[in-house]
Amino acid sequence: MSDKDKNQPLNVLFLSQRFLLPMDTGGKIRTGKILEQLKHLARITLVSNVESPRDDRYIPEMERFCHRFVPVAWKEVPRYSWRFYARVAFRSFSRYPINVLNDYSPSLEQALLKELAGGRYDLAVCDFLQSTLLFRQVEGVPRLLFQHNVETAIALRHFQQAGNPVARLFWWLQYRKMFRHERAMCRRFEGIIAVSEHDRSLMEQWFGATNVHTIPTGVDTDFFAPTGEPEADPPTLVFTGSMDWLPNEDAILYFVEEIFPNVQARHPGVRLLVVGRNPSPRLKNAMKDHPEVELTGWVEDTRPYIARSAVYVVPIRIGGGTRMKIYEAMAMGKAVVSTSVGAEGLPLTHGRHIFLEDEPEAFAERVCLLLEDCELRQRIGQQARSFVVEHFHWRQVAQRFYDICQTVAQSLAQPIAQAQEV
Repeated sequence: MSDKDKNQPLNVLFLSQRFLLPMDTGGKIRTGKILEQLKHLARITLVSNVESPRDDRYIPEMERFCHRFVPVAWKEVPRYSWRFYARVAFRSFSRYPINVLNDYSPSLEQALLKELAGGRYDLAVCDFLQSTLLFRQVEGVPRLLFQHNVETAIALRHFQQAGNPVARLFWWLQYRKMFRHERAMCRRFEGIIAVSEHDRSLMEQWFGATNVHTIPTGVDTDFFAPTGEPEADPPTLVFTGSMDWLPNEDAILYFVEEIFPNVQARHPGVRLLVVGRNPSPRLKNAMKDHPEVELTGWVEDTRPYIARSAVYVVPIRIGGGTRMKIYEAMAMGKAVVSTSVGAEGLPLTHGRHIFLEDEPEAFAERVCLLLEDCELRQRIGQQARSFVVEHFHWRQVAQRFYDICQTVAQSLAQPIAQAQEV
């Protein structure tokens, strides 16, 4: 972009392999909320997969996110089906990580290249590391990678938590493949956006990245707000998140097996609500012996479930990036108990905005103390809401995102480190 064009809105091509609606995952919420605000700062062309008829009813709403939408037809292989597991087994032999291969689509790649060839774009944005294979042939335009997680860290933690030799071998190989691929992509793109200073530090230390920018995690504090509804009786704990994401599944299995029994010993009637789409057959089977645990599956709105809970729990042991679910609960005035991994990358103070406990006994003790002390729950919840309202509105996040876009859009003239051919 020339000097005379610096005051003109950027013309941005944004690739989101995941169709954004409904916004029922943390990644889709983050991308969607940023695009809603970014549309007022830049001219956005959004390219995305669309599965018919499932997504057809949402197409008219895509104008919320962009000035022009380019849909690409595809068909997702259902999770937990025999085809899904067969594909995982087959793709295990590739040099690329499985979740990177799962996001690759030849038709989506061709649509991306056709759009770039036919339009004058200042910047091309790739949403998620998993979609980077689609950018192998993208040249001549500054490229920005939006990293919602450090995927290598997730694979490494899966390996560390794996319970049998076969699983450990699988996740070790995925970790090594992901490390190689993520390192190459950090050197291939002109700019990278991380969602925390912690993630930025990992990319710099592990991959030698020198082009990483950060944005904060945001929350819609008007949408997620205290409702005044009374808490449920008997007392209820709640966890929200996509249950087809393995770190969330691991979190609930860990909580029910190692933390919840200690809570139940002091509060026999306590219940746990697990609110999120597509719980796996493994999780459903494990919960059959726990009638006090309810798996809701997909819900239109998580707020009623959060509103009636006494304590919001985040027992995550595997993960990367930042958990928007924590800010959503805080915005609703809820006391949150999390592991340090669960709250990783969020600038929160233990005992003021949140409680951080990593040992099962300490986690259970903290939950029990909150159940027993209504005044403490309310005080922590009020402090938490005040903090996110003051610092983390999506308008601020989108402005920071756009400032980074402007910086990267001017970067082609500068020498950059190139990755090995992929």
